[in-house]
Amino acid sequence: MIRRNFISLDISGEELRAVALRRQSRRGRILVGANSVPLPKGSWLTSVREENILDRPRFVESIREVLNPLSCKEDRIALSLPDPIGRFMLTEVESAFKSREEGFEVIKWQLKKSLPADPRDIQLDYQILEKTETGRYRLAVSLMTRNVLLQYEDCLAEAGYHAVVVDFHSLNLFNYYRSRLDLGEDFVFVGVDGRMLNMQFFQGRIPCLHRYRNVMMDPAEVYKEINLSFATIRESYPGFRRAGIFLHTDWKDHSALLEAIKAAFERDVVLLDPKLERIADTPGLLPPEKSKDFAAAVGAAERMM
Repeated sequence: MIRRNFISLDISGEELRAVALRRQSRRGRILVGANSVPLPKGSWLTSVREENILDRPRFVESIREVLNPLSCKEDRIALSLPDPIGRFMLTEVESAFKSREEGFEVIKWQLKKSLPADPRDIQLDYQILEKTETGRYRLAVSLMTRNVLLQYEDCLAEAGYHAVVVDFHSLNLFNYYRSRLDLGEDFVFVGVDGRMLNMQFFQGRIPCLHRYRNVMMDPAEVYKEINLSFATIRESYPGFRRAGIFLHTDWKDHSALLEAIKAAFERDVVLLDPKLERIADTPGLLPPEKSKDFAAAVGAAERMM
């Protein structure tokens, strides 16, 4: 029997990273393939409003190069996009929606001053997180401008693939660890991938803050950005003072970064290791030093399983 591959493509930094997972009764899921391809210089940039893909033929060829060895004729993928090309927002509404379509319209109207383009040009999705004590509903909202999303979808289609799940890198990175670790009720998840810093604070397992910043690869700058991002949270949420701090980073030399984050939060930090080699189908499929590079790709692929 031919088993289905669950494929993902993670666009992160200057690389395309892809993985293939399969279900296995004994181990739950296994990693059967991983591949990365550098993006040709000048072929791509990150922008919320403007076209991202500057050299479509080379971009499409890079997609084929990274995905074709893994696909086994599977054309459905999970697409993990860079955080700076969209928005992830937390908001509240007064009442439940009568339909999902009504929700789209209400959210666009409520967030219209924060949207990166005309509401008619926005593609969004949302999740109801909880009903608050005041009777309002707290939502998580992911959105992009439609022309930017269509660019990626059109390039995938030209390469022979289509995305059935689309989300941002930081959310897929957290998704990998969420199902594997007991992070507690109140925690902060920090991801430092190259020059991208993302910060997520959860109280009672409900997200209360989600931010990303482009940073220099300098621990002092990471320290400064964390202090700025959490300045209002410290007093507004009682759970912050007892929150555990968890760090994922792909920096090869992370000792100074770890010390900077400890100083910023004034408490110990748990340094995470995805240990993807443990779920690899064959020894040596993914060397331990590459494990952290593919965590978000695995988190994205698992959303299809």
